[in-house]
Amino acid sequence: MTTQPTGTHVDRAPGLPWRTLLLLSGAAFATVTTELLPASLLLQLSADLDVAQSTAGRLVGAWALTVAVASIPLTRLAARIPRRRLVPVLLLLFALATTGTALAPSYGWTLLSRIIGAATHGLFWSLLVPIVATLVPPARVGRAVSVVLAGPALASIVGIPLGAAAGAVLGWRVSFATLAALLALAALVLRTLPLPDPPRPVGARAGRDPGVRAVLRVAVAAGLVLTGHFLLYTYIAPLLELFGGYDSVTAATLLFVFGAAGVAGTAGAGLLSDRYPRQALGWVSTAFAASAASLLVLDRQLVVAVVVIAGWGLLIGLLPPVLQTHLLRIAAPGREAASGAIGITVLNLGIGAGATLGGLVIDHRQPGDLPLVAAAVIAVAATALMIEGRPARPAATDADGGRR
Repeated sequence: MTTQPTGTHVDRAPGLPWRTLLLLSGAAFATVTTELLPASLLLQLSADLDVAQSTAGRLVGAWALTVAVASIPLTRLAARIPRRRLVPVLLLLFALATTGTALAPSYGWTLLSRIIGAATHGLFWSLLVPIVATLVPPARVGRAVSVVLAGPALASIVGIPLGAAAGAVLGWRVSFATLAALLALAALVLRTLPLPDPPRPVGARAGRDPGVRAVLRVAVAAGLVLTGHFLLYTYIAPLLELFGGYDSVTAATLLFVFGAAGVAGTAGAGLLSDRYPRQALGWVSTAFAASAASLLVLDRQLVVAVVVIAGWGLLIGLLPPVLQTHLLRIAAPGREAASGAIGITVLNLGIGAGATLGGLVIDHRQPGDLPLVAAAVIAVAATALMIEGRPARPAATDADGGRR
């Protein structure tokens, strides 16, 4: 394992640089809301653009595919551009692409604008966590990351419902125009922040760097965890209604519980990551496998379903910040952005793989089989991550206070 990156710390005081972190969190909120909103406006999009719902749904798939394909090469191309200039430009390009979506005269223009937006989104997210690491001392990176990732967590229970409601009342174009304005505002505000650059890469070339191999091992295993999650989450509606027997109102309530628990998980992720930097990801993944299996009892009683869904939501709130912080810590100094790009790529590949595998289960089995398949996939990954996170020696302690 490589040493933790130190970066250029602009704030070494015990407290966190709250203003900067909250502004970055707000920008992340806007980007993720823009990413996920089409799924909630699929009916309006298909009707207005005069395409089938399945065709409109490709806007979601094209986004994930673009992020997965473009994040790593774009991160390499942008490696030498100062972050204080690059980040506002990316958000401004994102705002322009989202404006293009709002004004698109046809499905083709909508798809093109979404692909451009996805590319800027992927690069922005590749840089986001490494930037956070330059703002705080190593021992507080996990907490800082959890503050920033609270924005995306809130997007699922605040941004998406508000955007969908506005789209239903005022039209989907108004929702995207509003998001474009928020992204442009974020670009203007972030221009005022002194965002430091990460250290330059040192030591071995990337292909021979043991840190890169460690990042790839962890990323592949984490990708399996995410595959298991999205295998379930993509088909949450049939899981709750066909297997669990819950009507649409109860299902919506359970989804709110899921989202609220996710926000709580994100809030607690930083402390867990900072206290147990090596073990946290393996522990969360192991709990995730158990949580997936626990969905087998969704059909028992409503109170059981609430507990099970809340546990699942808590863990998906924990996983992204714990994963991103872990990848950041095992990356070689100067290669943090590359590890961030790998993390974003894995997330989007997990979305696609999970949706595909879940579809096969639905087509050939039944919704009640989804938890068992997901638990098996996640358990394989959790075993690998537990092995990866074993302490190098018993009771070893980092200088920054985190146990390894």
